[in-house]
Amino acid sequence: MKLFHVSWSPFVRKVMIAAIERNIENQIELIEANIGFADKTLKIVESELTNYNPSGRVPTLITDSGENIYDSTVIVHYLDTIGDAAPVIPINNHDKIKSLKLDALVQEVIDSLRLISHENRRDENKRLPDYLEALDSKIKRGLSILENEVLNFSNLTSNPIDLGAISVATLIGTIKRNSQSKYNIPRKNIDIWFDKIQLRKSLIETKPPNI
Repeated sequence: MKLFHVSWSPFVRKVMIAAIERNIENQIELIEANIGFADKTLKIVESELTNYNPSGRVPTLITDSGENIYDSTVIVHYLDTIGDAAPVIPINNHDKIKSLKLDALVQEVIDSLRLISHENRRDENKRLPDYLEALDSKIKRGLSILENEVLNFSNLTSNPIDLGAISVATLIGTIKRNSQSKYNIPRKNIDIWFDKIQLRKSLIETKPPNI
């Protein structure tokens, strides 16, 4: 399999954590993708990635049979069909819904962080303050929910950890890698939980560079 990736993408990290948790990471060849914006603009750079994924976003997986799969959660679903390890998306319906619900919440928060970054690339007099405020509120609501619920997540000694825990770990890791982020503030429950989960091999081997 081939995976288009960039080292800083939390969605790529989610896929690779899942692969490592299921001991199939050696079956994946990483291909560096050329994505993002031209310097100091909102003009998207051209990339061959659009030949495989119309959105031009990572992660995009090319299976051994040549099928193109995109969206990190869809890719994780696919990876769960490979190998003999237990799936990271729980089989039990109650646990599955809980895990997918956390994953959906995290995707919304990460997308909001991304959109704020995009908006702040504009000249200051062209930015939309109401839009930025709405995104900011969405992020804060999401992090508040996680702070209240994080200690009830799946057992961190289980093998593998589930998709919900993986997704939350990628979000918190994304926030903590940016020392200048307004969201990088102490959160008692999240910090206790994250200090434990980041010791797992899958988190250590996928740690992105700091900003």
